[in-house]
Formats: sequence, structure tokens, C-alpha cells
Amino acid sequence: MNLRRQLLFVSLATLALPWAGCQALRQMDDALAQSQARAQAATGDAIAARLASAQSVLLPDERHLSATPGQQLFAGALPHPPLLDGYGDEWRNWRIPPRELQADGNPMALATLGRANDRRLYLLLTVADTTPTFHNPMRTGIANGDYVELHSGARRFRLPLKPNGQAEVWRESWQAAPQWRRNYSLRGEWTSTAGGYQLELVLPAEFGTDGLGIRVIDRTDNNSAPARIASSFHTDTPGLLVEPLPELEKELKHFLRPGIALTVVDREGFPLAQAGRIETDTEGPAGNWLQRWFYLRLLDRNRLPALPESFPETLTRNKQVAIDWYLGADASRIAGVSTPIITRADEIAERPLLGRVIVAQSGTDWQSSAGETARRIWITTLAAVAAVLLALLGYASWLSWRIRRLSRAAETALDSSGRLRSDFPRARLDDEIGSLNDAFAQLLGELDQHHQYLRTLASKLSHELRTPLAIVRSSLDNLESTDLPASARDYARRASEGSQRLSGILNALSGAQQLEAGIASAEREDFDLGDLLDVLASSYADSQPRHHIAMQRPAGPLPAHGAPELVAQLLDKLIDNACSFAPAGTTIELSAERVAGHYRIAVSNPGPPLPEGFGQQIFDSLVSIRPEAPGRLHLGLGLHIARLICEFHGGRLEARNRPDGSGAIFAFLLPA
Repeated sequence: MNLRRQLLFVSLATLALPWAGCQALRQMDDALAQSQARAQAATGDAIAARLASAQSVLLPDERHLSATPGQQLFAGALPHPPLLDGYGDEWRNWRIPPRELQADGNPMALATLGRANDRRLYLLLTVADTTPTFHNPMRTGIANGDYVELHSGARRFRLPLKPNGQAEVWRESWQAAPQWRRNYSLRGEWTSTAGGYQLELVLPAEFGTDGLGIRVIDRTDNNSAPARIASSFHTDTPGLLVEPLPELEKELKHFLRPGIALTVVDREGFPLAQAGRIETDTEGPAGNWLQRWFYLRLLDRNRLPALPESFPETLTRNKQVAIDWYLGADASRIAGVSTPIITRADEIAERPLLGRVIVAQSGTDWQSSAGETARRIWITTLAAVAAVLLALLGYASWLSWRIRRLSRAAETALDSSGRLRSDFPRARLDDEIGSLNDAFAQLLGELDQHHQYLRTLASKLSHELRTPLAIVRSSLDNLESTDLPASARDYARRASEGSQRLSGILNALSGAQQLEAGIASAEREDFDLGDLLDVLASSYADSQPRHHIAMQRPAGPLPAHGAPELVAQLLDKLIDNACSFAPAGTTIELSAERVAGHYRIAVSNPGPPLPEGFGQQIFDSLVSIRPEAPGRLHLGLGLHIARLICEFHGGRLEARNRPDGSGAIFAFLLPA
């Protein structure tokens, strides 16, 4: 993995910035929510204290204090009288909490009551009965089928079940014995439904002032006894009728603030007064579905329960202050604070619970500020992360460029001939990469000095050894002129041969040095390379009778510019080298071709392949891979001189093995 990718992965640590911002935003959201809940609790305490000191406003009828829990019925306020048709379509929009009537612990009927502005009482009764038993008028008695029974104080009314149509109301009358007489003060309509039946009634205004109870009797047939009875009361006395209190609503409006909903419920949860409404519309974080989704995930609102339709009556109903949280529209968090109302009468030892004050409010205001803060944090964080990523990417690119520059300089520190270049770049910055650059430059400088010493070593040795060698040779010549024993003459002969060989080496070194100087001062001219190759090939065929020389070149003249005598000397060295390795009787191929504005001249010979690892070193001075032959001295200067001649012409000499490994190919390029 390159440096740029490594820094890119490291830069991912900047993603901790948005995470920290989200955590801070969550903490701010929780703090604002708790602050709102405390403010709601303070409002609830003030209202509860006011109602506890003015108990007559909360409980104008003191009978509610001693009423048996679970037997009361609630009658909500209706905006207008419903159409008495038995269907109850209007009731669905009024959201009045119904009373569930159970039979044997299972729900059997729902009773919904309401009082309209004409002060009359309306009842919608929905009964679940898959086998309804209708009243049979041919039989005696009004209770030979299913029926509904209403209790108001000491009065009792029965309504026999009919499939559809107007309800018949019978009132119990006491004279000598109980009798049932038709009553026309109550009117109603029956309607059959898929799961049972429905009854819609209108009752007089004074109905229920002495209490109200509802019973539903279910029979299996007209002759059997009641199979199920669902009742709103379980004692001899029906429960009381609970209705909203207009005076209490006026009292609540003194504590009302924008965006807050106040509700007072009795101890059984029936709403006695309501004021205000919850504002959930916001232009803050819920501007579109994406912002809504992000805001829900950011503040972890999805764990909150949805706001129920029966809110706020569903809050806890004990003597402790309760705070419940709900998820409202547009991702708003709604807080419902329930504060108990407890009587302050000193003469009561155990003060009963009179009701509860429920303060509900949406976090619209602080949610908008939190949403705006969330957007700012998100935008700022994205900008910061983008800036950091760009900075790190630019820094990584800069470091990568410096390292690649150093790598390229190290790769090109040696020229094509294997010599060290003197133009290695120097570092401009004093950092780790700069120190590495300086270390490379210093190392290559020392290597260049050592290389320069090795290049001049031959001339130095040739100069320094000539004088002692001359003394040795003159001494040996004088020694040979004297009378020596036979054993001593053999040693003298060997010493003379060694001195002659050493003298040959020094002469070869001097000749190579002089040739290098001569190459540098050679004059260039225009000549025909084709004619030169033809002449050289013919002379090689005569001078190398042990090998066949085959030449291949393009037809016609091959104009070139350079020193023809040096080119001839270059080919002499290559042909001599090829003949040294090629077995007798084999063919040495000499070829020339045009390649991209150059002439490529190659000498290919069979024989052993080049050893691995030599590369350009084979063209260095005093490097030879030729096997030693008796009486022949190989100092490795031939290929070295060939490389010098090639470089003089601006070309490049290279050596490689044949593709099939049967020999070697030496080739060089000359400008056309």
C-alpha cells in the first residue's frame, strides 16, 4: 500500500469529529428536554395546588369522592347532536373515550356517551355478538331475547334487540308488582353489524343525574336464561356520570401558554377539562424525509413510543409525578408530565387522590434550534473533514513525489556504462526524507571517488612500475651474461619471462590509456557505413580462417557521421571477442539495420552464454570472462575500449544471450 493510501486511511480518524458532534448534540437535546420537562412539572404543580385549594371547581359534586371506582361513565362534549340512525358515523371524529363493558373478563361492548349543546345525552352502544337473539313479539314478555338495560337512579329501562329500525323502550313501573310499560322519553335506532349490533340513543337532559348504568344481556335463544351479562357497574347502585366542567376549563386557561396542552382528569382518568393544543408543526429538522430520517437516527428517537390516540388519559395514575415521552409528528419529542391533585383538607387523615393535571408539550421550539445546530455541525464537520482529507492528500502527494524523485535519482545514479553520475540532487528540506537524500548523495559521492581511483589505478600502476621493472630486467640481462649453474639458469629464465609478461601488461595499460585519449580527440566525418562494413567483413574472412563470417545489411548506401577508423576498431574488438568464444568451424553473424533513426550493428556468435550478474560490468576495464590460454594475456580491455568508442559516437553498447541460449550477441547503436 503506497503512502497516499496509508495517509488516506489515517485521515479516516477525522470521522471522529462528526461522531463527537453528534454526541454533543444528543446531550444538548437531552438537556433541553429535561429542562422542558421541569418547566412542565412546575406548571403542573401550580395548577394542582390551585385546584387542591379550590376543590369545588374540581369536584362540584362531592358524591364522586365516595363513588365506587370502575363504575363511572364519561360523557364528552359533542359539537352538535348526532344523526340518530344507528350507524354512529359522526362519533368516529369526536374521539370521545368509550367505556368497555366486559362479560366473564372478556370485552363484549363499547359504550360512548356525549352531551350536545341541546343538553340532551346521547349514547352509542356497540356490541360484539356473533349469534344475536332478537325479540320475538309473538311470545310473552319483553325479555325473551337479547336486550339492553339502562339504570338511572331507581329507574330501569329495557330495550329488546331488533334487527334494524326504531328501538322500543320499556320502563319498569312499580305498583302492586313490577310491570313494564312503554316509554317515549328515550328514542333510539338499532343497526345490525358484521360482528354484532349497534344501538344509538338520545336521552333526556336530566337523565343520569342520579347515576347511570348500562347492562347488555346476551341469550343463546329465546327460551334460555342469560348466557352473558356485560355491565358498567357491579353493585346495586349504578355509577355516576362524569362530564367536562366548563368552570374548570376557564380556570385552566389562566395557566395556558402557546404550544402547551393542559388536561385535568379525575382519579379514574376521565378528562374533566382541556385547554390548548400541542404544536408539532416545525420547519426545523423535518423539512423533508431525508432530514427527518437523519434527525431520528441522530437523536435516537425511534425508540420512543408513538403518541397514542387516547393521550393524555393514558398516563400513569398514581400519587407520584410521572414524565412520559412520546414520538410525535415530524420527529418531535412530546413530553407528558402528570401531577397528582391531592386534597389539602386537614381533617382527612389519608388524603385521597382527587385527579391529575397533565401538561403536554412538544419540543418544537428547541427541536428547531437543535435541528439547525445539527445541520451546522454536519456541514461544518463535512467541510472540516473535506479540508483535512484534501490537506492530507496533498501532503501525501508531495511526500510521494519527493520519494519518487529520490527513487528515480537512485535508479539513474549509474549511466549506461555503469559509471556514477555526478548530478545526484540535493535535499532542500531538513527532514527525514532530506536526511535520507543527503545520505544517498554522500554515499554515491564516496563511491564516485572510489570509482575514479579505480579508473586511474591502471595508469598509476603503469607509471610507478616501469622504473623498478626496468631495473629488474636489466639485472636479469646482466645475470644471464654471467656463468650460472644449471639450476640457477632455470630460475633466471622464469624471472625473465615473468618480467616480460609484466612489461606486456604495462604496455597494454598504457596503450589503452593512450587510446582513450585518442578517442576523445578523434575527428568526425561523413562516411558510408555500408562500404565500411563490406570492407571489414572481407578482411575478417581472411584474418579469421577458423570461422565463417556472414554479414547481413540493408541494400544501398548507409550514410553515417563519426570516426570510421574508430568504428572499425570497435568491430575488430567485437569480432575478436566472438572468435575467442566461438568453436572452430562455426559461423559468426555480422548484421546492420535501421532502428528509429539509428543503425544497430550486432555481432552474434555461438558458444557458451554470458554468465548471470555481469550486466554492464563486462565492459569495465580489467574485467574478463575469457578463459586463459597458454601464452595469451587477456586483461579485459577490448570490450572496455569498444564501449568507449560507442559512447564517443553517442551510442550504447549492450550484451545479451541468444534467445535459445546457444551463444551471445553484442550490439551497439550509432546515430544515422
